[in-house]
Amino acid sequence: MKRLGFTLMEMLVALALFAMIGLISSQMLYQTADLTLTMVGRSEYITDIHRAMSVLDRDMRQIVNRGIRDDLGEFMDPLTIDDGRLLQFSRMGWLNPLDEDRGTVQRVEYSIEDGTLTRRYWHVMDRNQESEPVTQTVMQGQQLTFELVDSAGETHTTYPEPLDVDELVPEIGDPTEIAGEGEEEARPMAIRLKLRLPGVGEFDKVWVIPSVPTIPEIEIGDPQDGTAP
Repeated sequence: MKRLGFTLMEMLVALALFAMIGLISSQMLYQTADLTLTMVGRSEYITDIHRAMSVLDRDMRQIVNRGIRDDLGEFMDPLTIDDGRLLQFSRMGWLNPLDEDRGTVQRVEYSIEDGTLTRRYWHVMDRNQESEPVTQTVMQGQQLTFELVDSAGETHTTYPEPLDVDELVPEIGDPTEIAGEGEEEARPMAIRLKLRLPGVGEFDKVWVIPSVPTIPEIEIGDPQDGTAP
């Protein structure tokens, strides 16, 4: 007698094979989708890093020797670093295509807080208490710090160093001696950014500080005697 159809055992074997094939296919599809999302996220992450490095590079290459007055009227050096977390400097080359009422030298500040690198700039160099900065988020990372390398090869996370009163006062018995006379003061040579990127690793980026002439501070005269600009 000729048999029609399949036996129960054959049906069970076929169902088991189809289940295994479906499980393997779903796992491959899940892994492919997960890999695609990972690659897209990594690509966007690398793009953000590249954009941040471009912003930093544009600023660092145009550092200029121009001090400012802060909102309290105190003089600030052309370049300062505070504990490796706060970097502030003056940069030239601020384009003004709309002919706004401002100069082409810009005061820039980079701050690091909770792994976030933030950029601030002001529309004026010598500020007052009403001057508000424009804030931009540059990059997310881990263990971001700024360092300054001077001409003596020393590394600083704070610059300028706090004044030591003892070094400024001559020793008793030699009132004509001036502390540090004859010694050439080390000058800033480069800025280093140390950063650790999640899932990527640790990197150092170094910018050589350009050698440019000092831009003098503008003195505002009295408009009544005709000396005002």
